[in-house]
Amino acid sequence: MSASNKPRPADRASFELLDPRLRAVVEELYRGACGYTVRCTPRRRTVRVEGPPELFGKWRRGSGRSGAREWHWLHVLPLMGLQVPRAVAWLGRRRRSLLVTEAVAGRPFDAWLVQAAAEGWLVELCEYAVRQVAPAIRRLHEHRIAYRDLYWNHVFVADPRNGDEPTFLDVERAFRPWWRWRRWAVKDLAGLLASLPVPVPPRWPLRFLRAYSGGAPLDPAWIDDIVAKAARIRRHVPRYG
Repeated sequence: MSASNKPRPADRASFELLDPRLRAVVEELYRGACGYTVRCTPRRRTVRVEGPPELFGKWRRGSGRSGAREWHWLHVLPLMGLQVPRAVAWLGRRRRSLLVTEAVAGRPFDAWLVQAAAEGWLVELCEYAVRQVAPAIRRLHEHRIAYRDLYWNHVFVADPRNGDEPTFLDVERAFRPWWRWRRWAVKDLAGLLASLPVPVPPRWPLRFLRAYSGGAPLDPAWIDDIVAKAARIRRHVPRYG
């Protein structure tokens, strides 16, 4: 590997602790010698490498702050009870960086919702979300951390019928706001409401919010704000799909 194309680990200690075989795969990914593109925008490209282990690499152009944030939260959020993809390596050179994580088993929760609605077990799936997802979001918010990208396609589950724990993806936008906390909590919850791909049982959103609030009485004004923000999110047209 030429010196100009040699990986420069942004977190050298973690990189050097990798199993040599895994480190070799990461180096190949950095050189562009393996994997295939699954998503691409002007400033970011996501590459998948078939395993074992199956890996995903996120190439970013720019200052590298976005990759640094994601690397940080991939290590911090598990301490707060959220399951996230395993962080493997973070490499960077000037204004180009690569963050590598292990793939997550399962499917996005919005795909499970579509399947459950078609097969007649939507009520059971909604109960799973009340039991598993709502308390996870409560733990996040109890630490005053806003996700900012909280949609059902970022919640992966191996199989909700087995009670598998959800895994939260794309955590790079998480942050601790210094003010206007209520606004950010509302945005997270509204993102889930807005990204429902199928109609759900009428009382389920309220049951989800009660589970999120730990059984505390729900403020009608707070619910109205969530519903209104969800409507605005639905009207938004994604820049890159």
